[in-house]
Amino acid sequence: MRLFIVFAPLFAVSAPLNCYICNSKKQPDCIDNYQAFNTICPVRSLGGVKLHEPVGCRVTRQYSKEKMWIIRECGYLGEERERKFNTTTYLNGEPATCVFSQCSENLCNSAESSNYFLTAAAVFVAIFKLFA
Repeated sequence: MRLFIVFAPLFAVSAPLNCYICNSKKQPDCIDNYQAFNTICPVRSLGGVKLHEPVGCRVTRQYSKEKMWIIRECGYLGEERERKFNTTTYLNGEPATCVFSQCSENLCNSAESSNYFLTAAAVFVAIFKLFA
């Protein structure tokens, strides 16, 4: 029995991580009907060698002029982040604002988890347009 207790942690397998994976530019339902994109995050590999296991779920909102895209995906590097702004991104040669977050729970890249980001980013973009 003692032998089992000692070696049991060696055989522990982590549960797979589920995230919503979609891009509203190609899949318009990614904005409001993202539940249809519930996917188990794959382990990234190259030539059969496992390179990165997923560490979380991400949601990125990109704003360029009057357009907005949402990208929901698995995260393979990094740490949990909220309300991270990046204004130096360019989409098709035009300046764009990106707001992203990363979380570590299953299906945490939903709309509910990031409604604050929509509001904060909309205010940020409005202020940016006033002074640009």
